[in-house]
Amino acid sequence: MKTQTLVGHFDAVERQPVTTNNVLWFRGSGVAYWAALPVAILMVTIFLCSTDVVAAQQAATPNPAKAGQKIPDILLPASLTTALDSKKKKAGDEVVLKSVAIVHLADGRLIPRGAKIVGHVTEATIRSGNDTQASLGIVFDKIDLADGSTLPVTGKILAIAPNPNPSDSADNGGVGYGGMNQTLQHATPTAGGTDKVVPLLTEDSVGVQGIKNLQLSDGVFKSDQKTVKLGFGSQIVLRAQVAAGS
Repeated sequence: MKTQTLVGHFDAVERQPVTTNNVLWFRGSGVAYWAALPVAILMVTIFLCSTDVVAAQQAATPNPAKAGQKIPDILLPASLTTALDSKKKKAGDEVVLKSVAIVHLADGRLIPRGAKIVGHVTEATIRSGNDTQASLGIVFDKIDLADGSTLPVTGKILAIAPNPNPSDSADNGGVGYGGMNQTLQHATPTAGGTDKVVPLLTEDSVGVQGIKNLQLSDGVFKSDQKTVKLGFGSQIVLRAQVAAGS
């Protein structure tokens, strides 16, 4: 039997462009295998590279649900454990509040009554020279929990009112409130007229209540007086955001 040579046929195939149609048309022959192999390797390489790129992009892209998730703020009723005076304070000095109610967190933990809420002074100035106002800025950094652990937070004072027990202020070096407006608009009328009471803060309270010549904006107190003074036992509503991952 005469042996057929494939040399001429192989040369003819090599001169044809290697296209998908050519590969499919010659499938089943040794010539098609060698012509399709570089294309197959290239396609597999491109596929693997594309898969790696997509996986890397997915890993680098945060989950929209988690990225857009807002950690709810917590409101903490508290009181000031010492009197503060912007003349006697400087940035970095510690400030401590004491919680006056039990606050339950979303994860089941609780902030007990009497918990220590620790912060620090961010600025403290007196009114002098070109400064038309005195200032005292405070932020809060952590809270002691009932289980003995510490909860990192970012907190600012949302509202303030005088100590509801003025005798405590006098006994503990607090500032006096003799000149403040202590008349609530919704005070209960009595036979003798309108009750004179210190306003009690609620979760809806905002700003300065019952203290003259004092303003509060974004955690910073301002006063037209010589210094900013906050009395011992001052009522505080603290708005805090729990640090992510805590």
